[in-house]
Amino acid sequence: MNLKDFKAKLKNKIWRNVKAYFYDQRIADSTLVQNINLSTAQNQKKAIVSYVTYSHFNDWENNNIGRTQPFEILSMVKVLTELNYAIDIVGCHDLKTLDYLKLKNYDLIFGFGETFYQLTMLHPNAKSILYMTEHHPNFTKIEEQKRLDYFYDRKKKKANTVRTGNFYWDHHMKKKYTHVITMSETEPFNTEYTKPFNIFPTGILNNNFKLKPKNHDSSKKHFLWFGSYGAIHKGLDLLFDVFQKHDDIVLHVAGFYKDDRQLLEFPNKKNIIDYEYIDIQSNQFLEIIETCTYCILPSCSEGFSTAITTTMRHGLIPIVMENTGFNRLNELAFFLNDFNIEYIDKQLKEYSTKDSEYLASLSEKVFSFANSNFSIHAFESKFNVILNQILKND
Repeated sequence: MNLKDFKAKLKNKIWRNVKAYFYDQRIADSTLVQNINLSTAQNQKKAIVSYVTYSHFNDWENNNIGRTQPFEILSMVKVLTELNYAIDIVGCHDLKTLDYLKLKNYDLIFGFGETFYQLTMLHPNAKSILYMTEHHPNFTKIEEQKRLDYFYDRKKKKANTVRTGNFYWDHHMKKKYTHVITMSETEPFNTEYTKPFNIFPTGILNNNFKLKPKNHDSSKKHFLWFGSYGAIHKGLDLLFDVFQKHDDIVLHVAGFYKDDRQLLEFPNKKNIIDYEYIDIQSNQFLEIIETCTYCILPSCSEGFSTAITTTMRHGLIPIVMENTGFNRLNELAFFLNDFNIEYIDKQLKEYSTKDSEYLASLSEKVFSFANSNFSIHAFESKFNVILNQILKND
């Protein structure tokens, strides 16, 4: 017996003895999902999705899913199933799966990450669709560095890049794929792709939410930053500096990560309120929605943030940076065109004194648009239209 066979036999023996102890983990996760919609009775085309696999291992009836991606992946698979593809799903950076997939033949490769890139190299004749959940990394890299430099100028603290380059690496972007679908702006892709497609991500809706008249005379003084990791990338440091100068406007902060707190100290100010993690299905979330008119996210770059889609589905008016992923909102958002502290301060003074009747009308338009475009049904429909356009000549 050679060494390779011996190692395999030993691992199998160990696994047989210990796998019962990891039953819950085996139920909850796997690195590879194969043969979805496969029919051995017909000749099907085969597709592989490079993203995440846990959508297909979750208890959807009893777990409160706080993220939008799992819903979207299920919709993607449903559309591919309706197009009669047999489908595999892999982790976007899980290269070990390639050993199990290298002998397969794929007609369609969809997704992102190093796994996606390697699969397109292994199957050069397959149709490839790069899926951009972020802004183009060339844009993000420059803009995030500007924020880090500005943070250092003000605080004399060095911060590292935390959002750029995690999933989209330089060599990924140098390769030309058959098509690209982006959640962000299409302009960076116009030179390489004749028709880059864009799609909105979904937003989560609190099941008990009902849009009702709001006292904007009061709530226009309240701004919600609803973020995730990468607080400097998402402009929370800027807002801390602005709101510390004031007592007349209030910043509500939800989703300020522990790792970011080690670098960015939370201000000891009554008008800056720390909620830590907020469950979107909670009554506390509804109370914040009722208190605020605006959701503010001065992020340097987004793939159209789900914090914005979610709060818009509850009628909050977005305040976002121009050209960072949100331009499609047009008149439904207030756009910042600079991240200088003095500029943001001036703009927030203006927003906090806007006509309340105008804000009530705009909030209703935001709510209507968001629930027409950011639901899982809208996502699935749009994804179906895009894939049918891409595959119509197959």
